[in-house]
Amino acid sequence: MTSDNQKLVVHDVYIRHRTELCRYLVNKTSVSIDEAQDIVQTAFTRVIEMDFKDIKNPRALLYKTSYNIAIDQKRHGSVRQRHVQAVVDSGSTVIEELSPERIHDGKRQLSLVVKALWGMPKKRRRLLLMNRFDGQSYAQIARTVGLSETVVRKHVTKALLDCQKALQAQTNENSK
Repeated sequence: MTSDNQKLVVHDVYIRHRTELCRYLVNKTSVSIDEAQDIVQTAFTRVIEMDFKDIKNPRALLYKTSYNIAIDQKRHGSVRQRHVQAVVDSGSTVIEELSPERIHDGKRQLSLVVKALWGMPKKRRRLLLMNRFDGQSYAQIARTVGLSETVVRKHVTKALLDCQKALQAQTNENSK
């Protein structure tokens, strides 16, 4: 079987079993249905990019890959939650008063970010806003706009760097 034929087989398996696979992940790993859909999409992307010489059972591979991704996400979420809880428990978070200077500085920083947003390419700005303001995952955005998840991630990262550079340039200018 050629690589293209095998990709079609995997795609067919994905189409026929994605709902069942999402339910499996929800039941087995306690992720939400939205998370399960993102995980299954990511697993499909990984499997379709693999070398097909050794794939004997695409359905089993999709299940195993999806399960592993879900477990990895759970672990990362657990580690992140423990870190946040440790910071809160240590009392190291200091809440600053909203002084007039702080409010003015916040407005200035916001205007710099807005200026940076309008200065970047339209596609990059749109992807950043979909991710950071609409709360969409990279996978959701990728499905919506027809790009790969990796391309979406790169655009969002570049957009964040553009905003960070704008803020840093102002900080450097104020330091002079």
